Amino acid sequence: MENLESSKLFQLITEEETQRILKCSKARMRQHPAGTYIFEQGGLPTRLFLLLSGQVQICKDFTSGKRDVLYLVEPGNVFGEIFLFGDRKKYWYDAVAVTDVSVLEMPWDFFYHFCSNACDHHKQLTQNMLEILSEDNFKITRKLHIISTSSLRERIAIWLIDSMNENSVVELRMNREQLADFLGVARPSLSRELMRMQKDGLIEVSRKTIRICDRDAVEMLYG
Repeated sequence: MENLESSKLFQLITEEETQRILKCSKARMRQHPAGTYIFEQGGLPTRLFLLLSGQVQICKDFTSGKRDVLYLVEPGNVFGEIFLFGDRKKYWYDAVAVTDVSVLEMPWDFFYHFCSNACDHHKQLTQNMLEILSEDNFKITRKLHIISTSSLRERIAIWLIDSMNENSVVELRMNREQLADFLGVARPSLSRELMRMQKDGLIEVSRKTIRICDRDAVEMLYG
């Protein structure tokens, strides 16, 4: 319940109302070991997924073996939601468990139909879902902005500025391989460019963080 209450999907919904939603929607919880697929490209979308624990990678695999990482899902966030309202009949990407995960699955029918009582918490859940979809649109636009730049240094600069906290520090939630896939480059190329940027005094790289040493200079890279 703690993970559900912290989720944007259940914001402004009480614990009692949440229990009603779970029962009425016939939601179920499932466990997935690290490295397994929660759903795959070409599969039939029928459920909304809410991550309760662990980390999930949303990606697209190609026959060449290349993997394009779209984004990572953290506990409390939903995934598979862009197929909820639309006419796409099959998944366009994969959802892979990065770690062992617990996932809540909710049938889509629950979002399309209200019962005769037209419960306020059901309406609130649908409103929350629409707000999440709006945020997803921004996330996709941000990704397009990053990969549309002409150089790797520009891509890194945009990602750093977008991801940093108030202390100009980026907490690394992706490993080097995942970050390279997200930026659409080879891992060795990413590592070399990060080291060059550190040598130029722009950033300071550690295992779990990247500190921006000269924010103005980094912003100038794509200005």
